[in-house]
Amino acid sequence: MFSLSASREERPMKAGAEVRADDELIRRLLDALPFPAALFEATRDDFQCLGSNPAFNRRVGLSRSGPAGGRLSDMLDGPQQERALQVCKQVRSGRQPGRLVVRGEGGQDERPILSSFDVLPVRSRGSRVSHILMVSGGAAEDVPREREARETRLRERADHLEELERAKSEFLNLASHELRGPAATLRGYLSMLEDGTLGPLPEGLRQVLPVLQAKASQINVLASEMIEAARLEERGMELHREPVDMRELLTRLAASVQATAPHHRLVIHDRSPGPVVVSGDRLRLEIAVNNLLDNAVKYSPGGGDIYCDLSSVKDMMLLAVRDTGIGIAAEDMPRLFVRFSRLAAETMPDVPGTGLGLYLARELARLHGGDIVAVSGPGEGSEFTLTLPLDEPAAR
Repeated sequence: MFSLSASREERPMKAGAEVRADDELIRRLLDALPFPAALFEATRDDFQCLGSNPAFNRRVGLSRSGPAGGRLSDMLDGPQQERALQVCKQVRSGRQPGRLVVRGEGGQDERPILSSFDVLPVRSRGSRVSHILMVSGGAAEDVPREREARETRLRERADHLEELERAKSEFLNLASHELRGPAATLRGYLSMLEDGTLGPLPEGLRQVLPVLQAKASQINVLASEMIEAARLEERGMELHREPVDMRELLTRLAASVQATAPHHRLVIHDRSPGPVVVSGDRLRLEIAVNNLLDNAVKYSPGGGDIYCDLSSVKDMMLLAVRDTGIGIAAEDMPRLFVRFSRLAAETMPDVPGTGLGLYLARELARLHGGDIVAVSGPGEGSEFTLTLPLDEPAAR
């Protein structure tokens, strides 16, 4: 069995013939390996090379005779010397394999060659790391070509993602406009049925009419969300600002949502003593607040209370919408405001929606200089807080 117990410190204890036999055995073993390999002594910090095979020498740009007897730093130039010594010292002290990347001489086209070497500890009989073995099982890597290929793949991936985004925006535009026409017609006829324009209604139809009206309104909301999302994507949204009384807006929208959610109770806590007026686009603010209320109802399938806390702090308005629903897992929170993301789609597949509601609400809030943040936990319900800058007179 081949032993590496003879470090430089131990060699004087051996006879000259025995040392030469060890050196010859090391050389023959390295030459027999089908991959680049070199052996270094690890008892001192200069890591003297005991031998290397021709494949290793070619890989790092050395002469065919190799660096036997030389130091590790003699094999490399510039910053590579410091890095190689650092890796070898770490392997020696930690007794765990390491990895070293070496830039060798150029090939036929003069391009530099990058080689990755495994740096392995070799223990003596006393479990001490006495030698370092460097091996490389892979072929040399052509750095510029590999980098160019990687950059090409990244560009192609980016182009593909951009194309998908364009397709999404085009779909939103097309689908929303195609939905709006039929939805408007449907709502018109339902209104005529309700007010008796088309004659008296059978009792059975009168009972289902509210359901039909709610579904028609839902289609209209979906179409509006898709149009707004497309405008946001195209940076084509303009805000038509005016003073908006958020107290009145919240009260009105909460009453509308309450009418379609008989198993829930929407409770408004008004904690602001003065006016709560913001300068904003009334339609867009209605969309943002309605989406928060609608989200609280949809993800509280068992019913229960939904609390709407309205307050103001200095120059900011705060509206916190809190439910007692299913809640959101911590790992899902980063996707909460992502377009088309429906976190409960697997557990609650019957919940309607496009996955645009929360995305739109936050983006519209940010366009107004505000934001929406969420706090939630599985089974603990969720709280979404909308903040908006107060109009200057209201802030005073």
